[in-house]
Amino acid sequence: MTVLSVVSNACLKLGMDQPDTLFSNTDREYVELAALVNDTARMIAEDYDWQLLQKVFTITGNAADEAFDLPDDYDRMVQPSSMWSSRWSWSLDKIASTDQWLQMQTTPFTWMFGNWIIYGGQFHVLPVMANAEITKFFYVSDKIVKDRIGALKEAFTADDDVFRLDERLLELGVIWRSKKDKEQPFEIQKAEYDDLLGKKVKRDGGSQAVVSGNRRLSNRDVRTAWPTTIGGTP
Repeated sequence: MTVLSVVSNACLKLGMDQPDTLFSNTDREYVELAALVNDTARMIAEDYDWQLLQKVFTITGNAADEAFDLPDDYDRMVQPSSMWSSRWSWSLDKIASTDQWLQMQTTPFTWMFGNWIIYGGQFHVLPVMANAEITKFFYVSDKIVKDRIGALKEAFTADDDVFRLDERLLELGVIWRSKKDKEQPFEIQKAEYDDLLGKKVKRDGGSQAVVSGNRRLSNRDVRTAWPTTIGGTP
């Protein structure tokens, strides 16, 4: 279903005339709807880490660089998420603050496992990755729209663009948000949207595993108080 069809369906329930065009339409109410459908699509994409938008990114070390550009379509890391390296038998540790990152760079110690942080639009990994060493992690793509030839993009710009996630959810979102913006009663439509959102989230990742008894601890459940040996010697 195209974005024009989604908005046309919403217009029927909003008591508005169905538009022949949307993104080339200069009438104020449809200009507002074009902006609203993009805002709603982004809201849906940010409400949950949808599996359709999840991708794996691989960083390959060269024994020199500690900084690597984010993927072109990077929106955020999957939550919860870890970075896994071919060098270590456990996940890399995320450094919580820039101050801690600077402390680790200036205090003499021997690295006991890998560490990472994001700043300046880049991933930073220490110790420096060896040549051909790889680190992988899941992230969420910001490409939530597909055009008529299948190319992915961040937002709707043409009437025949298609939402990559649930179109019914998009329609309901446009309806309740439009009513809210116009200071009309919207609680019923919002409840219908929330109900469908909950169902889609529950089904998105497939069936859930049933776990019986206590889970055995693994290496990733344990961390040292300070991930280094101070003074440069083990």
